[in-house]
Amino acid sequence: MTTKKFTGVNLTTPECILMYPAVFEAKHNELKKKDEWTVTMLFDKKTNDMATLKAAMVQAAKNEFGADVDLKSLDLKRIQDGDKPTSTGKERPAGCLGMWVVKAATRLSQPGVVDKALNKILDPSEIYSGVYAHVNVTVKGYKGPQGNGVTFYLNHVQKIRDGVALTGGPKSEDVFEALDLGENDVDLTADPMADDGMDEMFS
Repeated sequence: MTTKKFTGVNLTTPECILMYPAVFEAKHNELKKKDEWTVTMLFDKKTNDMATLKAAMVQAAKNEFGADVDLKSLDLKRIQDGDKPTSTGKERPAGCLGMWVVKAATRLSQPGVVDKALNKILDPSEIYSGVYAHVNVTVKGYKGPQGNGVTFYLNHVQKIRDGVALTGGPKSEDVFEALDLGENDVDLTADPMADDGMDEMFS
């Protein structure tokens, strides 16, 4: 029996702030009409240019669609600008200001949740909007009826430290749009967009 080659790229993100974490109980996504575990990650623009995540997206696209894939033909807009409205013009929460906004979700299984010492976290109150964390994700290409692209699948969450709780603002289902979704060695230190002028593809 032929085993399908794994084309995703596994990575652990830099430090981020979690928003709308649903990691202990799957939440129903009204847009997708499915239950999923999900987190929204906020990355400070002052300290993170998102080069690592962008490099992983490019590698995942090439793994899935071939080394010669035209990146401009794919939906790569998974890194949103927290200082701008959504693509549908909806207001973002105040906590998104000065941040890059990235969502990761999964419908396969509950993500693992641990602390800095890798002890399992069982108390849901420990993971809230505003907590600092590292998030392990799989960046992978997908084929959908409305086109192909690359997205982030949620694997695990590591709490780093407590933060100021984020409250208020619009619901997560109002901020994000539905996605049509159907471990490789890679240099994630270099910015693949440095000379291509395609940085706008990701946000």
